[in-house]
Amino acid sequence: MNIDERERCMGETRKSLAKEFNECRPILSVLGDTTRQSIILCLLENMKMGGMRVGDLVEEIHISRTALSHHLKILKNCGVVGMREEGTKNFYYLNYRSGRVTALIRLFRKIEAVQ
Repeated sequence: MNIDERERCMGETRKSLAKEFNECRPILSVLGDTTRQSIILCLLENMKMGGMRVGDLVEEIHISRTALSHHLKILKNCGVVGMREEGTKNFYYLNYRSGRVTALIRLFRKIEAVQ
């Protein structure tokens, strides 16, 4: 492959990565908040429990129930967190198989491959 072909290929790769990066901006923005990072870490640490209730998360993270609900809604809307119901109880869990999470993983794998 000559220099011109290599530059053209890199330009295509850069465009492709830029497009995928732009598609991942919503999840990157959501993950940029330190409170949401704390929620994600708490859910990660308690994955074997099958989810956590709001009251349990409030005790672990030390924020108000209202603030926690706000952040959970953002995480849920982005697909990072899921919720399951058991009767009248809601359990929140890390949804690592969501489309946005897998798109972010795919983006980082492509970035790694360029290295």
